[in-house]
Order: sequence, then structure tokens, then C-alpha cells
Amino acid sequence: MPIERITLKLPADFDPSRHLKALEKLVADRHGDGWELDSIDPIIGVAFITRHVAVTEVDAGTQTEERFEVRLPRGTKPSDGEKVATKLEDQHPGYALVEFEPFLGKATLARLTPAEQRCRGAVAVALGVKPWDVQVKSRPDGGFDVALPHTYVPSKHDEKIAEIATVVVGQEGWFAETDPKALTASIVPGEPPSFPPVIPYPFKRAVPRFDPASDGWSRIFLGRVLGRTGGEDGPELTTDFVAAPHILVSGLTGSGKSILLSVLATGALAHGWELCIADAIKGGVDFMDLQPFVRPGGFGDDLASACCVLQTAYEEGQRRKKLIQRAGVQKWTQLPTSASLRPVLVAVDELTSLVAPEPTPKGVAKDNPLVVEVAERNLLKATILNTIGKIARELRFTGVSLAIGTQVASTSTGIPTELRANLGMKILLGGKPTDNNRRLALNDPDAVPRVPLNVVDDPAGAARGVGVFEIEGRPSGVVKVLFANPAECATYLRALGVATTDRPRPTPAEIARHTPSLETGTGTEDPARAGDRSPSGNRPEPTRDPATGEVLHGFAKANEERRQLDAAAKQTAREAGAS
Repeated sequence: MPIERITLKLPADFDPSRHLKALEKLVADRHGDGWELDSIDPIIGVAFITRHVAVTEVDAGTQTEERFEVRLPRGTKPSDGEKVATKLEDQHPGYALVEFEPFLGKATLARLTPAEQRCRGAVAVALGVKPWDVQVKSRPDGGFDVALPHTYVPSKHDEKIAEIATVVVGQEGWFAETDPKALTASIVPGEPPSFPPVIPYPFKRAVPRFDPASDGWSRIFLGRVLGRTGGEDGPELTTDFVAAPHILVSGLTGSGKSILLSVLATGALAHGWELCIADAIKGGVDFMDLQPFVRPGGFGDDLASACCVLQTAYEEGQRRKKLIQRAGVQKWTQLPTSASLRPVLVAVDELTSLVAPEPTPKGVAKDNPLVVEVAERNLLKATILNTIGKIARELRFTGVSLAIGTQVASTSTGIPTELRANLGMKILLGGKPTDNNRRLALNDPDAVPRVPLNVVDDPAGAARGVGVFEIEGRPSGVVKVLFANPAECATYLRALGVATTDRPRPTPAEIARHTPSLETGTGTEDPARAGDRSPSGNRPEPTRDPATGEVLHGFAKANEERRQLDAAAKQTAREAGAS
């Protein structure tokens, strides 16, 4: 090891016993650390001072224009890495320390571009390692190939590497691919992912019919997940009614909830499902083309018929539970084929408005027809919400599934937290939902990505029908749902030979049997006469529709009685004026 020497002129009164420490400090201040007093010549008044110099030597046998090895001084420790890197990189501009092996006495330097050094430094910080523990090489497409250290763990580091790809060394649209077994990663350039203006329903696509021995019946195509980069189709988003038998579709007006429910219903029918629809708020107008394909009595377009449809679906689930219990199996698909069961989809639109109670008029007598009407409607709303909750809670294994569309699913709008928790698949439609809407619609909004701004602001219409999804046991993501014209759906279903019914709406007798009334008795009487007893026990003449003669109940009865009272009052006034 080479020795460096200096001589220092001493003052005439220099006394080693008194001035040695001052001499050592003077040398350190002027020439740095590591110096030792070798000898003093008192005759000429000079101190001879030396230190050993650590010299790194380039290994000529490994030297190339791009890479070479350096022999490290004996005694170099792992903790000396940063000091060695600083020194060597200063001595060799344009090169960086890429391997540091102090126990083998060598280090390796390589030529790195500024972009490679930036990428390497960012990955090292993200993984909590030294820069020379990460190897980076530029790709022909402008990205980077990275060799990762043994401390790399996918669950801890993949999101950070993805952030480096899109924020640090690249931009929106770049992505990272990692191979945990090979300890490699690639940062790949790309354009921001987006969607076409429309993803049409694949009417020509072959669809497997219901088979209880497989799970193909449970996977219904809903849309496409956002791809990794521009021009790339993402994977299909399908339901999984085995793992998540109920679906919640949230979104503001115009976001595409009804279209998605129609697409889901069309796919279910094509797979061999039975269908029920409850849309009392909009009178079923969005589902009129699907009306012929529902179960008999399975189309509810007002409060009473919607309540009846849901109660009937719940009864079907209860019937299946008894079959399952008697057969000693665990779920409906294990029942013998002789049971002739098919999955049932119960689609409920505008749930918030459907179950939100109406305020009772103030200052009006309790027996006033207006108050009675509101009370009847609220009773039906409460029954609907209770029945939906029981279906979600009790019928998971019976093949009766809910698909609920709503604007804001919160306790303040009458939708219990338990119901939201029982809806295992959640889709929130809309490009820019508020943070509050995300919290209400999703179980873990922080883990669900947002719709990218390039999609939201796309002038070609990429944002129509987009949203985010969250499914139990599956990664969440951004999706664009399929679009289908309702009339085309009906034509498609007829071409498949899907069965139709000539009785889509419940009959008055079915409604009377399955819906409550403020006047209802036990529910075992003649539906035309049930609940119409007077306090004395005598049945009064029932109120009938003047046009059809049909016996009226509930709010329909209250409306007719109010009309009759108004007509009687006007008649009395006319008679008084005539006299």
C-alpha cells in the first residue's frame, strides 16, 4: 500500500511532551485524517509525518468501454459503500457503481445514462435498498429492464414500481411487469388506456345454457375492464353469482344503471335464468321490451305489484330451502335434476326512491284519504325493503339473486348498512363520483381505482357507461359496460327461443295475497273481501273501480273513496245552489 509523506518545520521551542497533540491537530486541519508522526529531527527542527494511501486499481482484464471492475483496498467494509461510490463515480464521470462486493475485494462500474440513473435511484428508494443493489438497462422502446434485489416482495413493492412507471420515469399509460421468481421487472412505455365510445352487446356470441353441474351459468358478460395501455382491450368483466350472488349498481341519474340492469337481465335470460323485475318508480318503462320474458306475474311496475313480485320471489326461495333441507344437500345446484330448478334474477331499479318513506301530511285527520294513501304507500315501501333484505340475507344458496340499481345507498335514504354489505358485487357508474358516493357505494373505496381523467375528458365519448367495480375475492378496477338497445335484446332473446309469458303482471288476487294493507286481516280470507270488516264484524260493501268493477284495496281504494267524497260534496253544493 503506497505511503504519503510530508515534513513540517517546527518552532524553536517545540516540546513533544507538551505540543504533540497540537501538532497532530494542525496536520489534520491542513492535510486531512490518517496522518501519523513518524519522527522528529530536533537538530534541524523538522517533523516527518506519513500516512498509508488506499488505492483502487482498475482490473485491466475486465475493462470495456461500458463496464469494468475495480479492486478495493483491503479492509473495505459494507458500510463503506456510499463513500466508495462517491469516490469512484467522481474519478470516472459517466459511470456508476453497479456492484459492490467488499468481501471479495471488488466493485464494478458501468456507464449509465442520466435516465437509467434516475430509474435506478427511484427503484432503490422504493425498495429501501442501495442503488448498486438494483440493475437497470434501457429498452429499445424507451422503457427500462430492471434486475431486482432479493428483498423484493410483490405485495409490498409492485404498487410502488407501478407508480415509478407512470409518475417518475414515464407518464400515464406506462406500466410495469414484474416476475417475482426471476427477480426482474420491465417498465414499458404506452399511451394512456381508454375505451371506445360504445362496447356493443355481443348478440352473435355463443352463450352456454344453464347447467347445474358447471358454473358457466353464473358468469354473465357485463363489460370490459380498462386495459393497461392505449389500444389494448382489457379483460371481460363478468359476474360470479356463485361467489357473489347479489349485485349493487350505484350511480346518479343518466349514468347507465338501467342499461346495465337490462344487459344483465338479457344475459341471464340467455343463460337460462328466470327473471323478475320490480320498477315501481318509473313504471317499468326501461324494461318494457323484457316484460314478456319474466316469470308469470314477475313484472312489478307500481308499488303494489313490485311488492308482490318480491314477496313471490322470497316465497320461491323459501320453497327451495325446504327442498335443500329434505335432500340433505348444501345448495340448490346439488338438488336432483328432477327438481327442475333454474337460477332466478330479481332486478330492482331505483331502490332509493322505491323504499324512501313519504312524509305524512301535517294537520290532517288520520282517517283522511290523503293520510291513508301515504300510510298505505309507506307500508308497501317498508315491506319491499324488508323483503329485499331477507332475500339478500337468507337466500344466498337457493339460486335467487338480487340486482339492485340505486342512486345513493345510505342509511339516510332508508337503505340499511347490512343490506349493502350483503351485496357482494358492487358497480359504481359515472366518471366523477364524489368521495361520499364512493364511500356509500364501495366497501373499500381507497382500494378501488378511479376513472382516469383521459377517459372522463375524452371528446369521443369514452366516458359513457364507465365506472368502477368491487367484487369479493377479485381485484377491483375500472369498467365500461355493454350497450344494448332494449328492442334488440328482445329480438335476440326470441331468436334464442327464450320462453315468454302472457301474464307478466301479477293478478289482483296475487297482489291482494302478497301485499299488506292497513286494513288487512290474517291474509287467509277471500282476497276480494279480506280486511274489509267493520268494527261490528259486518262486512260493508267493498269499494270498486267504477270502470272495471274490480274490488280496490290500499291506496287505490283510498283514492276512489276520496274521489267519491269530492263528487258527493260537489253534488251537495249544486243541489244547495239550485234550491
